[in-house]
Amino acid sequence: MQLKDLRPRSIKTRVTLFILLIFVVSMWAVAFYASQMLRSDMQRVLGEQQYAHASALAAVVNSDLENRVLALGAVASTLDRDAMQDARALQSRLEALPVLQSLFNGGVVALDANGTAIADAPPSITRTGVNYRSLDYIATVLAENRPVVSAPIIGPTLKAPGFGIGVPIRDRQGTLQGVLAGVVQLDKPNFLDRIIQSFQGQTEGYLLVAPQQRLIITASDRSRVMEVLPPVGASPTLDRFIQGYEGSDVFTNPRSVEVLASAKKVPLTGWYVAAILPTVDAFDPIHDMQRRMLLATVVLTLLAAALTRSALRHELSPLLNAARALANLPTAGEAARALPVAEDDEVGRLIASFNHLVQTLNLREESLKDSEARFRNVMEQIPGVAVQGYAMDGTVTFWNAAAEKLYGYSSSEALGGNLLTLIIPPDMRDSVAAAMRHMAQTGEPIAASELLLQTKGGGRVPVFSSHALLKPPGQPLELFCVDIDLSDTKRAQEQVRQLAFYDALTGLPNRRLLGDRLNQTMAASKRSGLFAALMFLDLDNFKPLNDAHGHSVGDLLLIEVARRLCTCVREMDTVARFGGDEFVVMLGELETDRAQSTTQAAAVAEKIRTCIAAPYQLTVTHAGHPDTLVEHHCSASIGVVVFTNHEGSQADVLQWADAAMYKAKDAGRNTVRFHGQAG
Repeated sequence: MQLKDLRPRSIKTRVTLFILLIFVVSMWAVAFYASQMLRSDMQRVLGEQQYAHASALAAVVNSDLENRVLALGAVASTLDRDAMQDARALQSRLEALPVLQSLFNGGVVALDANGTAIADAPPSITRTGVNYRSLDYIATVLAENRPVVSAPIIGPTLKAPGFGIGVPIRDRQGTLQGVLAGVVQLDKPNFLDRIIQSFQGQTEGYLLVAPQQRLIITASDRSRVMEVLPPVGASPTLDRFIQGYEGSDVFTNPRSVEVLASAKKVPLTGWYVAAILPTVDAFDPIHDMQRRMLLATVVLTLLAAALTRSALRHELSPLLNAARALANLPTAGEAARALPVAEDDEVGRLIASFNHLVQTLNLREESLKDSEARFRNVMEQIPGVAVQGYAMDGTVTFWNAAAEKLYGYSSSEALGGNLLTLIIPPDMRDSVAAAMRHMAQTGEPIAASELLLQTKGGGRVPVFSSHALLKPPGQPLELFCVDIDLSDTKRAQEQVRQLAFYDALTGLPNRRLLGDRLNQTMAASKRSGLFAALMFLDLDNFKPLNDAHGHSVGDLLLIEVARRLCTCVREMDTVARFGGDEFVVMLGELETDRAQSTTQAAAVAEKIRTCIAAPYQLTVTHAGHPDTLVEHHCSASIGVVVFTNHEGSQADVLQWADAAMYKAKDAGRNTVRFHGQAG
């Protein structure tokens, strides 16, 4: 086997790995299931055994405690009222009972009805005369006249951990005379230690717990004597044991060790005995079995891999031979050749189908090349349509003849250049670059639109630009732009606009555009409250010039009048040719006061009247003859109306100005009259 056969794309490798995966998963699933079931069964069996040990130990502890209660009771029954009054005799009697002292390693003490020690054995000067009524179990015996086993405490006299057993001393009439108490010291060898040690195994440990105090009384591990257990909530399983559950469970103990634990209550005291076994020891056979299963799985996996690969090599060898033949097929534009068919089996039929596909692809390849050549020729030579191709970073990849003509760059200059620096004006480059990035990310071309692009000479050309994104197989995205020159269209539109809104002779706004601007001025007056003025002018001496020199000279005069009018007003004002020798001047945004606005309008009207009345030097050009200079004197009659938006309609304003103009005519011409002005 060669190392190249282990490539991830090898079908043998993938099939082998797939089979091994199924095998390993199956093996481990079975192993996991078996180990879990075995662990469950073993936990149940071990728990039952452990619970039996804990029950036996609890029974022994309970029995020994009962024996000590009985022993104290037997001694107490021999004591009467007289004995309690003779402390020296009582002391001698206690010292004469070594058996009783052997049951309590902390000694035995007799207390009177007030709880004061009056005798003890072995003798101790620290106990006699001390009142112990403050101890709960002594107080309970005195109050309830019954035997009591105390909770583990630190003794006030011995200053050591231990517990006591107290029984009442009664006279013949049953009257309480005192208490006989035995003390068990837990820090010294005691009967509980002997019991626990007798049950101690190699790995299993035992605890004797006082649940009310959450305190370990004694343990096979002496370091845990008088250990306080964690508070409520720290361990739910431990809380369940403390609340009285008898049975087995697995949990993590306060020392962070997972253990199998069983608990059994001691009836006499309410304590419970706990048997503890770390799960690492309890389930060691399972872990050993898992290790053996792992080893077996590894061996079987390797064996299965070898057998599977050998079988696949044999079965797939014809297909691998065909693959090597396919790898050697020509890739540089030559026609692909048919592959040999070795046998008439599944692989042979697959290769035959491939040969048919190759033949079809060869025919399609030839057709595609022919179609591509025709398409490229059309794109190269199509007149009037500039076609460019760009990579998504803006690099030029295609530039046809129409693009050369439109933008001024030859194909050799453009190819390899960048869209942004070739034809995009500087103020558009950031937005175009952002659009290119958006197209590269989304695969969506931007919408077709009119653009003003830059030529090689630095000029601007208006184009209608549409876009298409192409992604050739195995190639990155490519953007194609189809641009149509709109220069002639824009010029024609401008000519139409000029004809529609401007006077062809003077270049001034015509009557239509004047009406639009008058509407705008009236609307602005409504918003701002400012007055406006409209002047209607009629030339006084125009017809004699036409009659004497012809209409061409009259046209020269009209052109000069238009020029003079424009010099007399602000750029924001409007000068229009109303028709013939009639002109209109409109002044906007005067004042909010009519009188002040009238004064301003009068000043402008007088300026216009004076300017129009100046002599005219008109140069008349005749083809083939020298130019002729014609001097002419002309004046204008001017009618003015000062208005705001609410005072009348557009037609009213024009009519008022026209009427004022006729008043100027009647007043002798070359004068100014206002609408509403008398005479």
